[in-house]
Amino acid sequence: MIRLTLNSDTLGPLRRGHPWVYTSGLANPGELPSPGTPVQLLDTKGKPAGFGLADTGPISVRVLGRHAEDINALIRRKIQDAADVRPSLVPADTNSYRLLNGEGDGLGGLIIDRYDHTAVVRLYGACWEPHLETITQAVAATPGIDTVMRRYGVRRVDGRQGATVLVGPDPGEPIVVKEAGLLFLARPVTGQKTGLFLDQREHRIRMAMHCRDKTLINLFAYNGGFSVHAAAAGAKRVISVDIAEAALHDAKENFRINGLNPDHHGFVAADVFKWEPDAPADVVICDPPSLTHDKGADNNARRVYRDLATRSSAMVRPGGLLASASCTARLSWERWEQSLREGAGKTGRWSWLWRAAEPPDHPVALGHPEGRYLKFAILRRHPSRFD
Repeated sequence: MIRLTLNSDTLGPLRRGHPWVYTSGLANPGELPSPGTPVQLLDTKGKPAGFGLADTGPISVRVLGRHAEDINALIRRKIQDAADVRPSLVPADTNSYRLLNGEGDGLGGLIIDRYDHTAVVRLYGACWEPHLETITQAVAATPGIDTVMRRYGVRRVDGRQGATVLVGPDPGEPIVVKEAGLLFLARPVTGQKTGLFLDQREHRIRMAMHCRDKTLINLFAYNGGFSVHAAAAGAKRVISVDIAEAALHDAKENFRINGLNPDHHGFVAADVFKWEPDAPADVVICDPPSLTHDKGADNNARRVYRDLATRSSAMVRPGGLLASASCTARLSWERWEQSLREGAGKTGRWSWLWRAAEPPDHPVALGHPEGRYLKFAILRRHPSRFD
């Protein structure tokens, strides 16, 4: 097995459980082995410090454990362990969830989502390419999985878009899945991410508790996840706003398949950054896409979140609720909250009611703070304004 020596600065994070070794963390980078090659990591004294797979880009090694073991057996064990625990982590009557969450389940750079009988694999590290057959076999062995697909779209790994069926029958699009008893369309070939935003499920369920007999504005509605949950919980009127007409078409269909009449609600194809409602709502949800992917754009992302907080909070009637979210990993909780405080503070007095992060089926390793990307908060607008 190829051995790589780490520099002293890398040993501390590695021992605390960080799952990545950057090229700068190697004592003698030289010519690295091809992606997917098992490597033994050594400390400065030549003693074993970790084991993983060589990768490309700034992450040179995806760390999989302390001691070397057969990679095929490790993959099968990790996938089975993750699949076994998932049913206890998601709400009843739910068959769509994150089956394996990369670093949080011990296989950094590998994501597997389940949509009923279909599993969708996405590789965020080229190190998994040589082991795709083992991954596919392990996923296909999961009870209830008939089809395993690979979803492309990761630029540094795939270089292409779309999806391929790896094993089993082609499920076609859309796949109808269940989320806490409600039905939703998932599109594993053409939809966002792997076909549906699974990470906001717990927040959708939570917000529905606040929406009975209320009016709701759902900004960046996509296919209406928050909207359907709210309407099913008895919301008086829901307005879903998104710039993509195709997403709103699916949103309307999601209403229909749950026995909800979309004609009783509103669907607006518009740029959220420019759209204005006719009247304030009891509840406003603002769940934008990621606003930054590189360090240089952090300040701009903070400014955009602040401006969004001002715009969305102004749509809330006094005494109403604002739910705001961020999936921008590079923006810390502190900076995101600061953007919310600065933005919402311009429209009145507010209080934090509830804050949450990733759902249980999206575990994050303790030694991997970069894995904490999802931020969600509910704020209440005080009935009285500033003087």
